[in-house]
Amino acid sequence: MSRAYASPLEHLDDQLALVGLLVERQITAHWEHGILPRAMDQYSGTFVGGGEVKALLGGGQAPSDAGATRLADLDAALADHSERIEGRLAASRAEGAVVPWDGLRRAFALTPTEQRAALVLAAVEVSARLRQLMRYLVNEANRVHADVGLLELLVYGAPATRGLLITELAPDARLLSHRLIEVVGTRRQADEAPYLLRPLKVARRVIELLHGVVRLDPALAGVAELVSSPSAPELLLSDPDLERTAQHLLATPGGPAVVLVGPEGSGRKSLCARAARAAGCGVLRIRCAELPEDGEELSRTLSSLLREAVLLHAIPVLEELDALAPEDGRVSDRPRRLDGALAAYLGPLAATARSAEGHAVPLTRGSVRLVMSVPSEANRERLWQRALPEASPELDLARVAGRYPVTGGVIARAAAAARALAAAAGRPVGPDDVHVGLRDTFDEKLSALGTRVLRRQRWDDVVLPEDTMDGLKEFIARARFRRRVYDDWGFARKLAKGLGLSALFSGPPGTGKTMVAGIIADELGLDLYQIDLSRIVSKYVGETEKNLAQVFDAAETGHSILLFDEADSLFAKRGEVKSSVDRYANLEVNYLLQRMEQFTGVSILTTNLESSIDTAFKRRLAFKLDFPMPEKEERAKLWAAMLPAEAARADNIDFELLARKFEMSGGYIRNAVLRAAFLAASEDAVIETRHLKRAADLEYASMGKVV
Repeated sequence: MSRAYASPLEHLDDQLALVGLLVERQITAHWEHGILPRAMDQYSGTFVGGGEVKALLGGGQAPSDAGATRLADLDAALADHSERIEGRLAASRAEGAVVPWDGLRRAFALTPTEQRAALVLAAVEVSARLRQLMRYLVNEANRVHADVGLLELLVYGAPATRGLLITELAPDARLLSHRLIEVVGTRRQADEAPYLLRPLKVARRVIELLHGVVRLDPALAGVAELVSSPSAPELLLSDPDLERTAQHLLATPGGPAVVLVGPEGSGRKSLCARAARAAGCGVLRIRCAELPEDGEELSRTLSSLLREAVLLHAIPVLEELDALAPEDGRVSDRPRRLDGALAAYLGPLAATARSAEGHAVPLTRGSVRLVMSVPSEANRERLWQRALPEASPELDLARVAGRYPVTGGVIARAAAAARALAAAAGRPVGPDDVHVGLRDTFDEKLSALGTRVLRRQRWDDVVLPEDTMDGLKEFIARARFRRRVYDDWGFARKLAKGLGLSALFSGPPGTGKTMVAGIIADELGLDLYQIDLSRIVSKYVGETEKNLAQVFDAAETGHSILLFDEADSLFAKRGEVKSSVDRYANLEVNYLLQRMEQFTGVSILTTNLESSIDTAFKRRLAFKLDFPMPEKEERAKLWAAMLPAEAARADNIDFELLARKFEMSGGYIRNAVLRAAFLAASEDAVIETRHLKRAADLEYASMGKVV
């Protein structure tokens, strides 16, 4: 009975000995037929003679003594050695100590000749003796790499295997398509060289496996991650059949790719992990956004990734597959390259995508899109209870679940942050901890294109006409009770789109539009993010839409309010198309119209020029509130409201005089009051009418007006 291999290196030594026998047999045959020189002086005086060849062959019979008997002995030795290797590999499998090379050849179903071709290429790389003999055999003292001709001599020379040379070394065959072996140099250089002289080398991964190193190729660490033993918590899915469908599809080799569509944290990766664990596989997570842009490099990287998936018995998961889709107005070769690489891969394949409406990446093998939505409110409550089992009694998790329609992944991250905050303060997790945890989870995305606004004003600081205040109260009520109306009362079924809440605040500068947006956010307990349009709008085609999509996606869950200040610069009227610039400008507005209709969160737009806003866009806004210049009575209230109770002030300030004399909006009045405070402080006096009047004169001058 054969003995199992004690280590991969012991197996490698056996394989090198086998290649040595192949080389010796070919040298012997060449000497027999007078193809190779028999002495050093007959071989340019630069290589080895008969004695040196004998030494390199291990001190056995020299080729000069060759004959038919010697060739027959070598053939018998090759057969015996091959049989012994197979017996020891079988014994290793029986004992559960699988040699990495054995796993490789079985995973790719390599034929005996494909195995020998890869082993010959590996041998000339890792054995100086065999590399020297290769140089002698091909009659080139400076040869670096093996070539197709060497494999023809050592592997495909017999009549029974001669026809396999072209098919097994074809670009779309197993060895080259999976990058187990590689053509040296560029494709052009390979195409220009005679076929038998095309240099070949074995992949570094094969050499590592022969030495017993089993790991993800370090060259791929920047774009992929191997999870060899995937684990995932129980998934609370709205559709219980979804997981069963995904597991069935991913257990079917050669079947269509499973594309899981949904927002971040919806459980797409967890579902893949659970399906892989059920199939006894690992997961190879491939970050599509990090894949190379260059077409040739992309093809090589994808082939290497799929090779790793087969070698490591893992299901490849193409994360954010939409990143490879061509964008509007652009031509991309990346989808074709991906499809070409997948043609040689017959194992199960999964992918994730953000949006079902986005550009799809067509795959010849086909795909099935499974949509994963935000968990229901009941499931969100269960997820919060699982993540925060020892929360403070003040924390109403049912209210948190209803208020924040977020995914399970977001809940897990926010809960971890909330627990850390509470532990640092030495108390149970409370409502503020959860709010901060959610904010920090989303702030990274929104802060890239906007700024979180902190406001300290209250409704007491607001002076607006009665109809505007009534509109603001209705807006707040809509935001506060829309879940009850849409979900509990079923109105969401009656509306095909437009479940979000949007408002346009229009009016002259300084009338309180931005301030009121901050007060509304405080009233609703939400964060306010002022979007920086200079970072949104791009001169490159498609970049503006991409930036807007990032903003809307991050705020989709309703944890924050989006504030677009000076919105007329972004939501301007569409014009007549006279150039490509006009066409792309109109495309941006069209995208905004579509995205605003899909947005389910809260957004506020402010403008000083309502007439410049696109009419179709204004029609889609739920509220249009006017912030007019304050009248005299309102200005008097503003002058009084802007003075804090703690300020040192005179009792006889004439607010009526200030209101009558200076026609200013609330923003300018605020500036004037602050100037007056510093004037009074510099005199070590209390704030009087004269300070306020002087400050108002200065503010008027800065406005370009004359008293």
